[in-house]
Amino acid sequence: MIYFSHVTKTYEENWKALSDVTFRIRKGEFVFLTGHSGAGKSTLLKMIYMDERPDDVRGGQVMVRFDKDFVYDSKTTKESKVQGFRRKMGVVFQDFKLLPDRNVFDNVALALRIVGTPASRLNAAVFEALTLVGISQKRFAMPYTLSGGEQQRVAIARAMVHNPYLLIADEPTGNLDPENAEEVFKIFKEINARGTTVVMATHNPDFYMNSPFRRLSLSHGELLNKEIL
Repeated sequence: MIYFSHVTKTYEENWKALSDVTFRIRKGEFVFLTGHSGAGKSTLLKMIYMDERPDDVRGGQVMVRFDKDFVYDSKTTKESKVQGFRRKMGVVFQDFKLLPDRNVFDNVALALRIVGTPASRLNAAVFEALTLVGISQKRFAMPYTLSGGEQQRVAIARAMVHNPYLLIADEPTGNLDPENAEEVFKIFKEINARGTTVVMATHNPDFYMNSPFRRLSLSHGELLNKEIL
């Protein structure tokens, strides 16, 4: 599903956020992305959800394949096509990014309304997503009335409401206490068990130590556990 081939990303003053990174993530996998702050985790995730591309010269290649009709290639895919690809994935961030002036239901429904989803389908999809994360009873609550753990559940529901092929999570438990962090992690595992590919960046060793899931570890932009495709 996700292919990185010798990917390098350089920012100003020749600082390499990623250097010659190669790996593959298969459909249905749950993969951890780990490394110290500044190791390149967020840049790597941005490559997957197409917010960044490799260097123009000798920067390698990123490919994301959802099905035969949706294949993103960092070398050839035009920017005008990127938004269509992003609708096939969900992204969850550390800071929730909820709209403060809209209730839980409307925060989750926003993406479906943008693409013109009929009301009957929209209502059912939003309720299903909120049920998945265990917060359907708070569907009319405003974000400011929710705990941090509840807000992150809403953010996950928003990411899952359109049944994406891929869920990307960038430090999703970084602002949560240990109990809420564990509950959120359980939700990600349930989502993966249902067939969605999950890529989760985290600093928390309690999640990936003794875990059956594969781990990609970055250090100063380099992948420590290198793969040969």
